Amino acid sequence: MPKTSTRRAARGAAYRLDDQVGFLLRRAYQRASANLTDRIRVHDLTPPQFATLARLYERGNLSQNRLGRLVAMEPANIRDVVQRLRKRRLVATGRDATDSRRILVGLTAAGAALVTRLVPVEIACTAKTLAPLAPAERTQLYTLLRRLAAG
Repeated sequence: MPKTSTRRAARGAAYRLDDQVGFLLRRAYQRASANLTDRIRVHDLTPPQFATLARLYERGNLSQNRLGRLVAMEPANIRDVVQRLRKRRLVATGRDATDSRRILVGLTAAGAALVTRLVPVEIACTAKTLAPLAPAERTQLYTLLRRLAAG
């Protein structure tokens, strides 16, 4: 088997996984997610479940479909997350009065109380994730991430 440098030279331009944006974004996400998971685990929540609760806290009642789009989840995934949260009585669901096909999701009092307690925790986790960056770099990172996310 040839040495790594020989294989790279044979292909022409060097390819490094560490230079790929998707890989770096995934690594950064894993770090941010681990910071949050470590702190919300005691509440038996996952980061996607927290995001779902937080979005409902921000926006109020939403259709399940719209909620999924607002937390960047596929329809089957948001359905599962909502079902898990409903079983824990953190959200309530019901049919829209004007369109019975539409499922509405909203926070219960217990869900709102939990989010209220966890928002400062999530803010601290974000600060921990961003700690290696200077304030100007944090601003620039958010600007660039929002542009990438918008497509």
